Amino acid sequence: MEIKYQLLSLLLVLGTSQATEQEPDVPDVYQKPKFCGQLDCPIYRLVKQYDKFEHRDYEATRWVRTPLENDFFGLGMVKSFRRLYKYITGSKAKEMKINMTVPVVIYKPRNQPPAGNSTMSFFVPHEVQDPPQPTDPDVYLSDSPAQSVYVRSFGGYALDSAYSKEAEVLAEELRALGLEFNDSFYLRSGYNDPFTVYDRHNEVWFVAK
Repeated sequence: MEIKYQLLSLLLVLGTSQATEQEPDVPDVYQKPKFCGQLDCPIYRLVKQYDKFEHRDYEATRWVRTPLENDFFGLGMVKSFRRLYKYITGSKAKEMKINMTVPVVIYKPRNQPPAGNSTMSFFVPHEVQDPPQPTDPDVYLSDSPAQSVYVRSFGGYALDSAYSKEAEVLAEELRALGLEFNDSFYLRSGYNDPFTVYDRHNEVWFVAK
């Protein structure tokens, strides 16, 4: 049973849990992107559409994060996903369940130091104004200020190697256009559960300077 659970968890970290949830409480004027499905996701404004990537301005957001240990078999991702999933399903100071959101974001340092270690994050939905504190010492809440990012999207089932390759392609495109960005890390964002076969959506982000 434990092996079966770990395999399912590993599948989940390739995407996210797209179970049906109530529509998020976001402004009526904002048109949520199709790739968010029925789940809440961060609000952004499209600054410019380039040929192979986008420039977006995101509003300030809140995330629940946990360290991520990178290993060949992906067991670190299973453990990180499990910690975050336990938090949103009730493992916190207040027994309050939080809806699943997208994307699941993984912070990937490219140069160490000073980029730091990898983390996995769940977006805290807009409807949760005062999220409870986690009880797990390896899980914590973190606020991200409004930021401008360059985003490259791609489809299909994506392993870590695919995200890394797409990040390198995006970095080359940004340099070729003379666009400044923080190249010490990138963010990999997954939007789909492992059972979604068609129209899968994945992204890599670089923070603009």
